Amino acid sequence: MPSPKNCRLLVPGVGNDGTLLDLHEFGYSNITAYDYSSSAIDRQSELLSYSSQASADITLLVRDARNLDEAWTGTYDVIFEKGALDAIYLSGEGYVDLAVKEMKRCLKVGGYVMSVSGVLPEDHRRNIFPVSDWEWVRDGTDDLKAGCFIIRRKR
Repeated sequence: MPSPKNCRLLVPGVGNDGTLLDLHEFGYSNITAYDYSSSAIDRQSELLSYSSQASADITLLVRDARNLDEAWTGTYDVIFEKGALDAIYLSGEGYVDLAVKEMKRCLKVGGYVMSVSGVLPEDHRRNIFPVSDWEWVRDGTDDLKAGCFIIRRKR
């Protein structure tokens, strides 16, 4: 996995907690974060305002996970999602499949998806991250409440 200084990190469904500031504090400085909710982006902007460097290093956008920017194709080294796939799964049939397809398009070959998830059923997760395209580095299926999954894009 690339070091934080050389890593382009994408955070889908950023929500309204302080994770972006934590990631920045851990050394990640090239972060793009998005949410479908402009209120969540406004909240993140407010949180980032406490650190001028974090504000400069983190790009916040309103985006639909099912239709991301074409310019992002093959751009990101790591995608870190915490519950975004769960929320998308619950929002409508087929939506999470489209979101993962977009995540794959935006991720470099050899890049990683780090997912914290407790809702997405195991069989569905296996279908949207098939072993033909993805290497399961860590399978969090048996974790308590929410699992931590690390999946590397093979092709």
